[in-house]
Amino acid sequence: MVRSKMTSLVLLLAITPLVQATHLTDSLLNKVYNVMNQVSIHSWENGTKAEAILEATYPTLSVFSASDPIPLPSGLQSGQISQIIDIAQTTLQNRPKTNLSSHGGSRLLNDGAAGDPASLGIAVMIAGAATGNAEVNGVSYNDAVNQELNYLLYDVPRTSSGAISHRADQAQLWSDSVYMVPPFLAYYGAVNNNQTLIQIAYQQCSLYRDTLRQSNGLWNHIVGGTGTSDPHPWATGNAWAAAGMLRVWATIKWSDYASDMSSQMNDLQGWITEIFDASQGYIVNGLFHNYMTDTSSFEESSATALYAATGLRLSTLNITNNYVNTSLNLLAAVSSRVNSTGFLTQVVNPNDFTKQGDHSPEGQSFVVLAYAAYKEWDSLGKNGYSNKDDPLGKASAAEMKVVGMGMGAVLGLAGVLGWSLI
Repeated sequence: MVRSKMTSLVLLLAITPLVQATHLTDSLLNKVYNVMNQVSIHSWENGTKAEAILEATYPTLSVFSASDPIPLPSGLQSGQISQIIDIAQTTLQNRPKTNLSSHGGSRLLNDGAAGDPASLGIAVMIAGAATGNAEVNGVSYNDAVNQELNYLLYDVPRTSSGAISHRADQAQLWSDSVYMVPPFLAYYGAVNNNQTLIQIAYQQCSLYRDTLRQSNGLWNHIVGGTGTSDPHPWATGNAWAAAGMLRVWATIKWSDYASDMSSQMNDLQGWITEIFDASQGYIVNGLFHNYMTDTSSFEESSATALYAATGLRLSTLNITNNYVNTSLNLLAAVSSRVNSTGFLTQVVNPNDFTKQGDHSPEGQSFVVLAYAAYKEWDSLGKNGYSNKDDPLGKASAAEMKVVGMGMGAVLGLAGVLGWSLI
């Protein structure tokens, strides 16, 4: 089976020697980017990949852009953003052919999670703008995204407080959802001049925080419902929450309602920095433990990468430089755990958040996000850092000297064995 062969390839790649560098070269970062594209399968993985591609490859379209990304440029052409078009087109090609709900709702993808498919909504919106609202399998990009919106607002279960469930079959809140749903709602509202939707995005962040926040400021992972439960401060969950709220903040900033929603922006800023302040004491060897307060859990690099990205974005957005030094240290530790083939190692299993895995698709995206943030921070003058030298150290060419099997050699071996990797 293709999946089993890909798994074997992943295992082979993951055991190659680590590159001992603190600053990834562009060559090695390109490998990270390529691995991200190869291993992202699930809806949330591809949604996170789409955001990473926006920030790294098409940064003027990201809400973290230094120039106003909303509304989208009127002359945007599909050929200018081919990687986003590919993601959106694939999404619609795999979209379920189901009848609309009574509210006109339908998911972008079939998924046990109600929230994860929404992470692809922004890519689909941008594709609609760039293609003149083209159709894929008889459904236009705009219709598909409108139906996803209606599904979230009217068809997904909610808690008694009104929080939109992360699960489709019951009301259950996961910190992950803050990265998936509110940024989409806010972006849709900003592009369509709908302040109500932006307010709903803010309210969802607030409701999730009300339920998941511990007294120390960290967030629990999963609360409510039956079956799966994880009322503990999962590192990736806290990173998802902080990064998602920052995307909402940035979207409000570029909307027509920033002046009217200054109090909401202040709240979001406070909730993000609250997570950072609560987290900083739990850094060990440059990483967070998988469960932040549990030192018996393994030290985990993918969550650490998203923390680094978010801390540096707080600086590039002129919110605060208080977390620059911490973020640089985190990024240095993460970079040292990228191996010669571009795989981020020492990561949580994306399908079992209690265990360490051999690779993480979202972890690959988080590294791309972190370096996109780092490069912009560097270009803006390294605010919050007084030394003129590269704070991560000079870019290393160590991957050229590592004795081990590189990507080309592995792909060559795959060809010899007759493996199909697509």
